[in-house]
Amino acid sequence: MAGCCATFSEKSRGFQGNPKKEPLLNMFSRFYPAEMAESSYDIDYESLYRQGYRGLIYDIDNTLVEHGNDANEEVIALFRRLNKIGFRICLLSNNKAPRVRRFYRGVSIKGVRLHYIFNAHKPLRRNYRRAMLVMGTTKKNTLFIGDQLFTDVYGANRAGIRSFLVKPINKREEIQIVLKRPLEKFILFFYRKNRLKKLKNTNLVLIGFMGSNKAAIGQRVAKDFGYEFIDTDRLIEEKMGMTVPKIVETKGEEYFRDLESIVLKELVLKGKQNVIATGGGMPVRPKNQKKLRRLGYVICLGIAPEHVEERVADEPYRALLPEDGKQLQRLLTERMFAYRMTAHRVIMTDGRSEDELVGEVERCI
Repeated sequence: MAGCCATFSEKSRGFQGNPKKEPLLNMFSRFYPAEMAESSYDIDYESLYRQGYRGLIYDIDNTLVEHGNDANEEVIALFRRLNKIGFRICLLSNNKAPRVRRFYRGVSIKGVRLHYIFNAHKPLRRNYRRAMLVMGTTKKNTLFIGDQLFTDVYGANRAGIRSFLVKPINKREEIQIVLKRPLEKFILFFYRKNRLKKLKNTNLVLIGFMGSNKAAIGQRVAKDFGYEFIDTDRLIEEKMGMTVPKIVETKGEEYFRDLESIVLKELVLKGKQNVIATGGGMPVRPKNQKKLRRLGYVICLGIAPEHVEERVADEPYRALLPEDGKQLQRLLTERMFAYRMTAHRVIMTDGRSEDELVGEVERCI
């Protein structure tokens, strides 16, 4: 085994020494994904492109569609979006030629540009390398997205490619895959334990527009992890002895933004093991963006523009935002650009329950 994922060193993966003497966390780490996501369709590809990634390798069955299904409109829309962003795409499947070619034709006939490799024999490295060759990418700017640890993720790690593990779309799978799932769950238990251990040395920061439910989600995550919860708006109100709307009304918005920057600087010096929910405008200032990323792992809770009016309607600080619906949507769009520039991960909240969102945030870390 010569390959390794860029996220982990060879030593931490247990490639050296006697495996019997290694802690379980290191023994299993060769199977760990770099990231986890709910689905292939929830990944923030725009952010990944800005980070320098250019090639995407996908498994097909239960990663893009249910097992054995043809390409559907959701797949076509995703791949068109990826083409537009500038990504090169390659399908990498252990399936035989007829199934992979049928799926490929269903996408390419719609004008999507991509490559495919069948009989890939994952987790062997050679076809991961072949996929990068046909896309013209390298280990450093290529990502793999799949739903299985022992083929998809393990193969990507061996090839030195960053990997995303997504939830299988459907539980209807071939028997050899079904039998592996309990062992996958066992290994993922240690994966999450390892991530939590790392989190002890950092903070979790939630950013997003008013109405994205940052405070409620942050409080629940903090309780689950045994961390302190900090709301920057509440912190400013305690320091000033007045509400945020009153501060803005009496002293102006720029004064309030200055207070946000001061509080942020104090939080950077405060220490670790905090879950921090920021005011909606804090990431707008470029200098705050850098400090937020220094502060900890930043997750943006996003809202679609068409839903923003109903999401902020009952917010106590609604008066701070534009009354006109179009202006409100424009402000959200402008801030989402700043949020994406700041966040390590974006999670869209529309149509999802609080329980779902708490689970998704906790899986991120």
